[in-house]
Amino acid sequence: MGRQTSIRRGGTVAWTLACAFLSLLASACGMHERATAATPAPSSEAGNWVGSTMPAPDAMERFISTVRKLSMETRPDRPAAATIEGSDARLASALAAAVAQPSPERLRDVAAEYARMGVNDRAFDYVVKSMAHEPRSAAGFDALARLWRDSGFPEHGLGDAYRAVYHAPSSPVTHNTLGTLLQAVGAREASRREYDRAVHLDPSAAYALTNLCYSWLMDGHDQEAEAACLRALQVNPNYAPARNNLAIAYGIGGNLEAARNAFERADDSASAFYNIGLLYLARHEYQDALDAFTRATELRPVLGAASIRVRQARQELDNEDEP
Repeated sequence: MGRQTSIRRGGTVAWTLACAFLSLLASACGMHERATAATPAPSSEAGNWVGSTMPAPDAMERFISTVRKLSMETRPDRPAAATIEGSDARLASALAAAVAQPSPERLRDVAAEYARMGVNDRAFDYVVKSMAHEPRSAAGFDALARLWRDSGFPEHGLGDAYRAVYHAPSSPVTHNTLGTLLQAVGAREASRREYDRAVHLDPSAAYALTNLCYSWLMDGHDQEAEAACLRALQVNPNYAPARNNLAIAYGIGGNLEAARNAFERADDSASAFYNIGLLYLARHEYQDALDAFTRATELRPVLGAASIRVRQARQELDNEDEP
Protein backbone atom coordinates (compact mmCIF):
# COMPACT_ATOMS: atom_id res chain seq x y z
CA MET A 1 0.00 0.00 0.00
CA GLY A 2 2.12 4.73 -0.57
CA ARG A 3 3.97 6.67 -3.36
CA GLN A 4 5.48 10.04 -3.70
CA THR A 5 7.52 12.24 -5.94
CA SER A 6 7.66 15.35 -8.02
CA ILE A 7 4.46 15.03 -10.04
CA ARG A 8 4.23 18.78 -10.53
CA ARG A 9 7.93 19.03 -11.30
CA GLY A 10 7.59 16.01 -13.58
CA GLY A 11 4.40 17.45 -15.13
CA THR A 12 4.11 16.40 -18.73
CA VAL A 13 6.73 13.66 -18.35
CA ALA A 14 4.76 12.04 -15.52
CA TRP A 15 1.51 12.12 -17.47
CA THR A 16 3.16 10.81 -20.62
CA LEU A 17 4.68 7.98 -18.60
CA ALA A 18 1.32 7.13 -17.08
CA CYS A 19 -0.39 7.00 -20.46
CA ALA A 20 2.46 4.98 -21.91
CA PHE A 21 2.25 2.38 -19.20
CA LEU A 22 -1.50 2.07 -19.59
CA SER A 23 -1.05 1.56 -23.31
CA LEU A 24 1.64 -1.02 -22.63
CA LEU A 25 -0.75 -3.09 -20.56
CA ALA A 26 -3.39 -2.94 -23.28
CA SER A 27 -0.91 -4.47 -25.73
CA ALA A 28 0.91 -6.88 -23.68
CA CYS A 29 5.37 1.05 -6.90
CA GLY A 30 -1.14 -8.64 8.56
CA MET A 31 -1.27 -6.39 5.29
CA HIS A 32 -0.70 -3.15 7.06
CA GLU A 33 0.66 -1.36 4.04
CA ARG A 34 -1.81 -2.51 1.42
CA ALA A 35 -4.03 0.09 -0.29
CA THR A 36 -4.08 -0.36 -4.05
CA ALA A 37 -6.65 -0.20 -6.79
CA ALA A 38 -7.94 -2.84 -9.19
CA THR A 39 -6.22 -3.55 -12.50
CA PRO A 40 -7.02 -0.58 -14.76
CA ALA A 41 -8.08 -0.26 -18.34
CA PRO A 42 -6.37 2.32 -20.60
CA SER A 43 -7.59 5.78 -19.75
CA SER A 44 -9.35 8.10 -22.20
CA GLU A 45 -8.31 11.11 -20.12
CA ALA A 46 -4.90 11.53 -21.76
CA GLY A 47 -6.15 14.14 -24.18
CA ASN A 48 -7.24 16.34 -21.29
CA TRP A 49 -3.68 16.87 -19.98
CA VAL A 50 -2.76 20.52 -20.50
CA GLY A 51 0.14 22.58 -19.17
CA SER A 52 0.42 22.58 -15.39
CA THR A 53 -2.99 21.00 -14.80
CA MET A 54 -2.63 17.91 -12.66
CA PRO A 55 -3.50 14.53 -14.20
CA ALA A 56 -6.66 12.92 -12.93
CA PRO A 57 -5.87 11.14 -9.62
CA ASP A 58 -7.67 7.99 -10.71
CA ALA A 59 -5.52 7.73 -13.84
CA MET A 60 -2.36 8.14 -11.77
CA GLU A 61 -3.57 5.55 -9.29
CA ARG A 62 -4.24 3.15 -12.14
CA PHE A 63 -0.72 3.71 -13.45
CA ILE A 64 0.95 3.05 -10.11
CA SER A 65 -1.20 -0.02 -9.58
CA THR A 66 -0.03 -1.37 -12.94
CA VAL A 67 3.61 -0.88 -11.97
CA ARG A 68 3.11 -3.32 -9.13
CA LYS A 69 1.02 -5.78 -11.09
CA LEU A 70 3.22 -5.79 -14.19
CA SER A 71 6.14 -7.05 -12.15
CA MET A 72 4.02 -10.01 -11.02
CA GLU A 73 2.22 -11.07 -14.17
CA THR A 74 5.02 -13.01 -15.84
CA ARG A 75 6.14 -15.08 -12.88
CA PRO A 76 5.80 -18.82 -13.52
CA ASP A 77 3.04 -20.67 -11.68
CA ARG A 78 4.07 -22.76 -8.72
CA PRO A 79 3.36 -26.49 -8.92
CA ALA A 80 0.00 -27.35 -7.41
CA ALA A 81 0.15 -29.11 -4.07
CA ALA A 82 -2.22 -31.88 -3.05
CA THR A 83 -3.44 -29.80 -0.09
CA ILE A 84 -2.13 -26.53 1.22
CA GLU A 85 -2.86 -27.71 4.75
CA GLY A 86 -0.41 -30.55 4.30
CA SER A 87 2.21 -28.67 2.33
CA ASP A 88 2.51 -25.34 4.15
CA ALA A 89 4.25 -25.65 7.51
CA ARG A 90 3.00 -22.35 8.91
CA LEU A 91 -0.62 -23.14 8.10
CA ALA A 92 -0.30 -26.67 9.44
CA SER A 93 1.20 -25.36 12.69
CA ALA A 94 -1.56 -22.76 13.12
CA LEU A 95 -4.25 -25.37 12.49
CA ALA A 96 -2.72 -27.75 15.02
CA ALA A 97 -2.53 -25.00 17.65
CA ALA A 98 -6.17 -24.02 17.02
CA VAL A 99 -7.31 -27.64 17.38
CA ALA A 100 -5.41 -27.96 20.66
CA GLN A 101 -6.82 -24.69 21.99
CA PRO A 102 -9.51 -23.01 19.85
CA SER A 103 -9.10 -19.54 21.31
CA PRO A 104 -10.09 -16.43 19.29
CA GLU A 105 -6.43 -15.52 18.84
CA ARG A 106 -5.46 -18.94 17.50
CA LEU A 107 -8.46 -19.08 15.19
CA ARG A 108 -7.47 -15.67 13.80
CA ASP A 109 -3.94 -17.00 13.34
CA VAL A 110 -5.36 -19.74 11.11
CA ALA A 111 -7.37 -17.14 9.21
CA ALA A 112 -4.23 -15.07 8.68
CA GLU A 113 -2.37 -18.07 7.27
CA TYR A 114 -5.20 -18.90 4.88
CA ALA A 115 -5.26 -15.24 3.80
CA ARG A 116 -1.51 -15.38 3.21
CA MET A 117 -2.12 -18.34 0.91
CA GLY A 118 -4.91 -16.46 -0.90
CA VAL A 119 -7.66 -18.79 0.35
CA ASN A 120 -9.93 -16.03 1.57
CA ASP A 121 -13.10 -18.11 1.91
CA ARG A 122 -11.42 -20.33 4.50
CA ALA A 123 -9.95 -17.27 6.15
CA PHE A 124 -13.46 -15.81 6.50
CA ASP A 125 -14.64 -19.06 8.07
CA TYR A 126 -12.00 -18.94 10.77
CA VAL A 127 -12.52 -15.26 11.57
CA VAL A 128 -16.24 -15.94 11.98
CA LYS A 129 -15.41 -18.86 14.27
CA SER A 130 -13.20 -16.58 16.35
CA MET A 131 -16.01 -14.05 16.71
CA ALA A 132 -18.37 -16.71 18.00
CA HIS A 133 -16.09 -16.72 21.06
CA GLU A 134 -15.56 -12.94 21.08
CA PRO A 135 -18.47 -11.12 19.36
CA ARG A 136 -17.16 -7.60 20.00
CA SER A 137 -13.54 -8.21 19.13
CA ALA A 138 -11.86 -5.27 17.43
CA ALA A 139 -9.25 -7.67 16.06
CA GLY A 140 -12.00 -9.82 14.56
CA PHE A 141 -13.74 -6.89 12.89
CA ASP A 142 -10.40 -5.62 11.63
CA ALA A 143 -9.60 -9.05 10.15
CA LEU A 144 -12.99 -9.19 8.41
CA ALA A 145 -12.48 -5.70 6.98
CA ARG A 146 -9.10 -6.65 5.55
CA LEU A 147 -10.47 -9.82 4.01
CA TRP A 148 -13.25 -7.90 2.29
CA ARG A 149 -10.67 -5.40 1.04
CA ASP A 150 -8.25 -8.05 -0.19
CA SER A 151 -11.06 -9.98 -1.87
CA GLY A 152 -11.88 -6.91 -3.97
CA PHE A 153 -14.98 -5.76 -2.09
CA PRO A 154 -13.80 -2.92 0.18
CA GLU A 155 -17.26 -1.37 0.25
CA HIS A 156 -18.56 -4.46 2.07
CA GLY A 157 -15.80 -4.20 4.66
CA LEU A 158 -16.29 -0.58 5.66
CA GLY A 159 -18.86 -1.44 8.35
CA ASP A 160 -16.48 -3.93 9.93
CA ALA A 161 -13.61 -1.42 9.76
CA TYR A 162 -15.69 1.22 11.55
CA ARG A 163 -16.71 -1.36 14.17
CA ALA A 164 -13.05 -2.21 14.74
CA VAL A 165 -12.26 1.47 15.33
CA TYR A 166 -15.27 1.81 17.63
CA HIS A 167 -14.10 -1.08 19.80
CA ALA A 168 -10.41 -0.09 19.70
CA PRO A 169 -10.21 3.68 19.14
CA SER A 170 -6.62 3.83 20.42
CA SER A 171 -5.31 1.22 18.01
CA PRO A 172 -3.20 2.56 15.12
CA VAL A 173 -3.84 -0.68 13.24
CA THR A 174 -7.62 -0.28 13.15
CA HIS A 175 -7.35 3.32 11.96
CA ASN A 176 -4.88 2.30 9.27
CA THR A 177 -7.13 -0.52 8.09
CA LEU A 178 -10.09 1.83 7.91
CA GLY A 179 -7.91 4.22 5.92
CA THR A 180 -7.05 1.54 3.37
CA LEU A 181 -10.71 0.68 2.81
CA LEU A 182 -11.68 4.33 2.47
CA GLN A 183 -8.88 4.78 -0.02
CA ALA A 184 -10.00 1.69 -1.95
CA VAL A 185 -13.47 3.19 -2.42
CA GLY A 186 -12.01 6.53 -3.52
CA ALA A 187 -12.41 8.55 -0.29
CA ARG A 188 -8.78 9.60 -0.14
CA GLU A 189 -9.21 12.70 2.01
CA ALA A 190 -11.01 10.62 4.64
CA SER A 191 -8.37 7.90 4.33
CA ARG A 192 -5.60 10.42 5.06
CA ARG A 193 -7.35 11.43 8.26
CA GLU A 194 -7.25 7.80 9.39
CA TYR A 195 -3.57 7.43 8.46
CA ASP A 196 -2.82 10.65 10.37
CA ARG A 197 -4.63 9.24 13.40
CA ALA A 198 -2.65 6.02 13.16
CA VAL A 199 0.64 7.95 13.06
CA HIS A 200 -0.49 10.18 15.92
CA LEU A 201 -1.17 7.06 17.99
CA ASP A 202 2.09 5.40 16.92
CA PRO A 203 4.75 7.70 15.41
CA SER A 204 6.75 4.61 14.44
CA ALA A 205 3.96 3.27 12.19
CA ALA A 206 5.91 3.20 8.94
CA TYR A 207 3.08 1.32 7.24
CA ALA A 208 0.63 4.17 7.90
CA LEU A 209 3.15 6.77 6.73
CA THR A 210 3.68 4.78 3.54
CA ASN A 211 -0.06 4.66 2.92
CA LEU A 212 -0.25 8.39 3.59
CA CYS A 213 2.50 8.92 1.04
CA TYR A 214 0.58 6.91 -1.53
CA SER A 215 -2.66 8.77 -0.91
CA TRP A 216 -1.01 12.19 -1.27
CA LEU A 217 0.60 11.09 -4.50
CA MET A 218 -2.73 9.96 -5.93
CA ASP A 219 -4.05 13.48 -5.47
CA GLY A 220 -0.95 15.04 -7.04
CA HIS A 221 0.49 16.57 -3.84
CA ASP A 222 4.09 15.63 -4.51
CA GLN A 223 5.71 17.57 -1.65
CA GLU A 224 3.37 16.13 0.98
CA ALA A 225 3.82 12.65 -0.49
CA GLU A 226 7.59 12.94 -0.45
CA ALA A 227 7.56 14.12 3.15
CA ALA A 228 5.42 11.15 4.23
CA CYS A 229 7.58 8.58 2.45
CA LEU A 230 10.77 10.06 3.84
CA ARG A 231 9.27 10.03 7.33
CA ALA A 232 8.47 6.34 6.87
CA LEU A 233 12.07 5.67 5.90
CA GLN A 234 13.36 7.69 8.83
CA VAL A 235 11.30 5.49 11.13
CA ASN A 236 12.36 2.30 9.35
CA PRO A 237 15.18 2.73 6.80
CA ASN A 238 14.79 -0.91 5.71
CA TYR A 239 11.05 -0.71 5.06
CA ALA A 240 10.85 -2.06 1.51
CA PRO A 241 7.30 -0.85 0.66
CA ALA A 242 8.25 2.75 1.38
CA ARG A 243 11.50 2.43 -0.59
CA ASN A 244 9.74 0.83 -3.56
CA ASN A 245 7.02 3.48 -3.49
CA LEU A 246 9.67 6.14 -3.51
CA ALA A 247 11.40 4.48 -6.46
CA ILE A 248 8.22 4.32 -8.53
CA ALA A 249 7.53 7.94 -7.66
CA TYR A 250 10.94 8.95 -8.97
CA GLY A 251 10.20 7.01 -12.14
CA ILE A 252 6.91 8.82 -12.64
CA GLY A 253 8.76 12.12 -12.25
CA GLY A 254 11.26 11.07 -14.91
CA ASN A 255 14.26 10.70 -12.59
CA LEU A 256 15.08 7.11 -13.52
CA GLU A 257 18.56 7.17 -12.02
CA ALA A 258 17.09 8.05 -8.63
CA ALA A 259 14.44 5.37 -9.17
CA ARG A 260 17.09 2.75 -9.90
CA ASN A 261 19.07 3.75 -6.81
CA ALA A 262 15.97 3.53 -4.66
CA PHE A 263 15.03 0.13 -6.10
CA GLU A 264 18.57 -1.11 -5.41
CA ARG A 265 18.29 -0.07 -1.79
CA ALA A 266 14.92 -1.84 -1.48
CA ASP A 267 15.82 -5.06 -3.30
CA ASP A 268 18.77 -6.91 -4.75
CA SER A 269 20.51 -5.61 -7.87
CA ALA A 270 18.82 -8.07 -10.23
CA SER A 271 15.37 -7.02 -9.04
CA ALA A 272 16.40 -3.36 -9.24
CA PHE A 273 17.41 -3.69 -12.89
CA TYR A 274 14.19 -5.59 -13.62
CA ASN A 275 12.04 -2.90 -11.98
CA ILE A 276 13.84 -0.04 -13.69
CA GLY A 277 13.42 -1.93 -16.96
CA LEU A 278 9.66 -1.83 -16.39
CA LEU A 279 9.82 1.93 -16.07
CA TYR A 280 11.86 2.25 -19.28
CA LEU A 281 9.40 -0.05 -21.01
CA ALA A 282 6.50 2.12 -19.87
CA ARG A 283 8.27 5.16 -21.31
CA HIS A 284 8.77 3.37 -24.69
CA GLU A 285 12.54 3.66 -24.18
CA TYR A 286 13.03 0.15 -25.48
CA GLN A 287 16.80 0.05 -25.83
CA ASP A 288 17.27 1.17 -22.23
CA ALA A 289 14.62 -1.36 -21.17
CA LEU A 290 16.44 -4.11 -23.06
CA ASP A 291 19.74 -3.18 -21.42
CA ALA A 292 18.15 -3.22 -17.95
CA PHE A 293 16.38 -6.57 -18.43
CA THR A 294 19.52 -8.09 -19.94
CA ARG A 295 21.53 -6.95 -16.94
CA ALA A 296 18.90 -8.48 -14.63
CA THR A 297 19.22 -11.86 -16.37
CA GLU A 298 23.02 -11.68 -16.15
CA LEU A 299 22.85 -11.06 -12.41
CA ARG A 300 20.24 -13.76 -11.85
CA PRO A 301 19.91 -16.22 -14.75
CA VAL A 302 16.92 -17.92 -13.11
CA LEU A 303 14.89 -14.69 -13.18
CA GLY A 304 12.48 -15.92 -15.83
CA ALA A 305 10.36 -12.77 -15.83
CA ALA A 306 13.38 -10.74 -16.93
CA SER A 307 14.02 -13.13 -19.84
CA ILE A 308 10.43 -12.67 -20.99
CA ARG A 309 10.86 -8.90 -20.81
CA VAL A 310 14.07 -9.11 -22.83
CA ARG A 311 12.09 -10.71 -25.63
CA GLN A 312 9.33 -8.13 -25.30
CA ALA A 313 11.78 -5.21 -25.45
CA ARG A 314 13.49 -6.71 -28.51
CA GLN A 315 10.14 -7.15 -30.22
CA GLU A 316 9.28 -3.51 -29.55
CA LEU A 317 12.63 -2.44 -30.99
CA ASP A 318 11.97 -4.55 -34.11
CA ASN A 319 8.54 -2.97 -34.44
CA GLU A 320 10.13 0.48 -34.31
CA ASP A 321 12.49 -0.46 -37.15
CA GLU A 322 9.66 -1.56 -39.40
CA PRO A 323 8.60 1.01 -42.02
